[in-house]
Amino acid sequence: MTSRVIRTTRIACALAALGASLSAHAQMGHVFCVDETRSRSDAAIDDISYHTPYANGCIRNLSDGRAAVLLPSALESMRRVPSDESLRRHAWGFLDANGRLVVRPIFENVRDFRHGLAAVQWQGKWGFINPQGRMAVPPRYDSVGDYAEIGLAVATLDGRQQLIDRQGEPVGEPLDGGIDSLIIEDGMPARAAVQFKVEYRSPTGERRFAKPGVAVTQAYGDGLYLANNGEYRYGLVDRDWNWVVEPVFDDITSPRDGMLAVAYGPDGAVLLGKDGTVIGADQHYGSLNPVGRKFWSAELGGRKGYAVLDAAGQLVVTMTTAEAQASQRFGDTIVYPSDDGMMALVPGQAKPVSLGAGMMATADAEGFVLFRGEDSAGLLTPKGLWLHGDSAPKGLEQAGNIDVRQGRLWIAKQEGGLLNIIDADGRPLLNPEAVEAAQNMELKALPVNLPGAPLGTLGQSHCQCGPAGAVLLLADGSMVTDPAWTELTPLDLGADREGREMAPTDPLDAQQLRYAATTVDGMQLLDAQGRPMSLPLQQHIGEFHQGYALVYSNGANKMIDREGKLYALPADVFDSEVVAPGVIRYVKTASGDAPWGLYDFVAGKELAAPAFQDIGAFHNGHAVASLGHDRVGVIDQQGKWVVPARHAAIERVNDSLWKVMQAGGQDEDYTRPVALFNNEGRALTPFIRRLQVALEPDGTITVGSDQHRWIFSTDGAEVVDLEDALYTRLGDWLEIRRAPRFGYLNEQGGWQIAPRAATGSTYQGTPARALAADESGARLIDTAGKTVVTLPSGDWRWPQGSPLLLRHYEVNGQWKTDYVEPNGNTRLQADATASAFSEGRAVALLPTRAMRAVDAKGALTGPAFNALGTLRDGLAPALDDMTFGYVDRQGEYVIKPAYTAVTPFLNQRAVVSTTDASEIIDPAGHALARVQMVCGVRTLYGSNGQRLWPNTMPARCDR
Repeated sequence: MTSRVIRTTRIACALAALGASLSAHAQMGHVFCVDETRSRSDAAIDDISYHTPYANGCIRNLSDGRAAVLLPSALESMRRVPSDESLRRHAWGFLDANGRLVVRPIFENVRDFRHGLAAVQWQGKWGFINPQGRMAVPPRYDSVGDYAEIGLAVATLDGRQQLIDRQGEPVGEPLDGGIDSLIIEDGMPARAAVQFKVEYRSPTGERRFAKPGVAVTQAYGDGLYLANNGEYRYGLVDRDWNWVVEPVFDDITSPRDGMLAVAYGPDGAVLLGKDGTVIGADQHYGSLNPVGRKFWSAELGGRKGYAVLDAAGQLVVTMTTAEAQASQRFGDTIVYPSDDGMMALVPGQAKPVSLGAGMMATADAEGFVLFRGEDSAGLLTPKGLWLHGDSAPKGLEQAGNIDVRQGRLWIAKQEGGLLNIIDADGRPLLNPEAVEAAQNMELKALPVNLPGAPLGTLGQSHCQCGPAGAVLLLADGSMVTDPAWTELTPLDLGADREGREMAPTDPLDAQQLRYAATTVDGMQLLDAQGRPMSLPLQQHIGEFHQGYALVYSNGANKMIDREGKLYALPADVFDSEVVAPGVIRYVKTASGDAPWGLYDFVAGKELAAPAFQDIGAFHNGHAVASLGHDRVGVIDQQGKWVVPARHAAIERVNDSLWKVMQAGGQDEDYTRPVALFNNEGRALTPFIRRLQVALEPDGTITVGSDQHRWIFSTDGAEVVDLEDALYTRLGDWLEIRRAPRFGYLNEQGGWQIAPRAATGSTYQGTPARALAADESGARLIDTAGKTVVTLPSGDWRWPQGSPLLLRHYEVNGQWKTDYVEPNGNTRLQADATASAFSEGRAVALLPTRAMRAVDAKGALTGPAFNALGTLRDGLAPALDDMTFGYVDRQGEYVIKPAYTAVTPFLNQRAVVSTTDASEIIDPAGHALARVQMVCGVRTLYGSNGQRLWPNTMPARCDR
């Protein structure tokens, strides 16, 4: 007996050889009588198409008692039919189950009969015929689908898909333009699978769909998009998807940091301008690579070196290979040696900057580059100014460290003493007196970076080994001080030190900044120029938030504005914090669980009595507040609940929207269900586990999980509900890709059960039930989609026509199959992956990949085969080493293996094929009809070997 492994190898080799032979003859027409088909992974294991990549070719499978056949056209004289095996001037007709030609071969193409009608193509258009060959629906459509049990089919006319009835009349409205295909299956209601086109949606809601020959991949420039033509050639299209730059490039690199895209094509490497211009097509660059963000390095042909282009692709300089290899980049500045000494390429400068001979870069910081020579130093600014010799800052040769703060360069000695501060124009900002003072005092930069603001403060160092006092260093480098000052404190920090969410701050200018000078007698409020303001000395002056700061004096807390105006607080306020303009949150005691209230100190009235465990900062009149664990909500400035306090936590998304986390015990916080709420307290999404909420750069809000995705406008009033679609941003457009969905259509063409991600079987049985499955599990549903039986885990199938459901599952490495009634009760179990029963037999797939029959008790029976099909009319197709035959219930061959493609028997008939002929046979294996190539044309023979078609054969044919 041949081993299983050897048999499998022989089958694979034979099928591969046949496939190669079929491919070699493809250009000559279907010389062979088997067709190559795609492997069907979704087929049941007893479906013979699961085990072979070939199907009947010269006679197609019987369906509704008819089999399609391709023969010399009845509309052509045999003198005009080429006898070269090309199948030219052949046409399609149909045989009945006894092999009689009942529909003459006159059609350009056909599909199998289904529910009494078959789709046929006549003069380029599709219609339907009845079993006698008469037109039931005239051929007027560009394409059609098959009719389903509900009496409807899908037809396409002028690009619009429409449901039609059996008379060809439209049913309902045309299908949505986003549907690529709608496949209707059997059952009442009918299972329908929906495939979607790739959709593009604009901010205004305009919808477009993938255009043949144009696949948009990325937004680029002003209203342009990178695209390919579907044949691996790339170019640029405009907003109407017309080619602006023809797709002649092998590749276009995705641009980054706002730089131009690089394209590689017949003219070498080029740059694509944001307006669609092609830059450098006449230069034939070997390659183009970005150097930082402001320059390009272009390889010249013939090993002539490199061209350096600016960000727009304009030539700046050419370098020899040696110069290019010796170049260095500091930020976006390029330094390289030349015959004239060191040179620098600075962004924005049309020509190289000459640095002279003997200079070497030693440090750089945000566009500033420090150079040293043998006995000199130089500084290159971000604007391309070369400070050297007399133009260099005094003492530059002593520089050891450089640092950029607030756009200014701080130059310090190696040992730490400050030499000066330089602006982007190369101007020293410190006068000699300030430089001198900085040698003995600690210079601190200020936290707020505003044009015209002071440079920093000078004070005693931490070691307290320098002179005492405090100095405010103004923007022009001058100093402001007072003998009474011991320390200066900036009162505008720009952020909360403790990381707590702060109320938004109105934009400041330099003249609104305030400082506090500490003196022996108290703290003095200073304006932006260091001048004392009218506020009396205070024991404490806090930081400004929302234009107000807390001060303390004579045992009382008060608030001040930037002009120093005082506002009284209630005497029983123990602690407070500004949470909105003119509003504080406050507590009355030092207790850790003391409740917080709200108080308007400008109007002098209480807004909300102390009752909150916490109150956050207000934005747009709303803040997060808490009453305790799992009691978090959103309040307005009167302390009224906008989002009720029954949630675990709430995070602000923007001024109008909130990310709300559901209360209740959770294993992990990240698994806690989340929903999006608006300022009116309305949930815009359901609570979903692992829901992600993100604020996009354009202000829109993206919300999504694995199962559902939305895009909301800034205020949440408008939404794009993407359901489970995946999307990519293409500039201000969205590319939307939807997964297939499954629903159920009624006889009126309406959705009885709307399409959804869950997969389902056809409806069958009485009452009608269907199997549905999604991530939550498998279940049986009624015709309204309501769950009637919840099924245990496993791989569930409900083969059409089977009274029992199949559950495949694994136990300790052993696959099993349960046969389950529609009420959920298990009737039978088989210790293998098995099929549905037919005539008391099922088919099992063994771990060795061999197949055996299963009897009515679930036990394996009979011999093993390479493939075994459904038992019908007492016979089942079976695969021997390399060919199919038919076996009886005991597994004995009744029809010997001789065929490459076969079908199960149905109504005492089956279709079988070898490479040379296709036949309709009876259960005894007798051929009732045979089609084969004779004298270069397809020829039909009857049960007695008589030729049935064509009536005459080609000239010089003796058959």
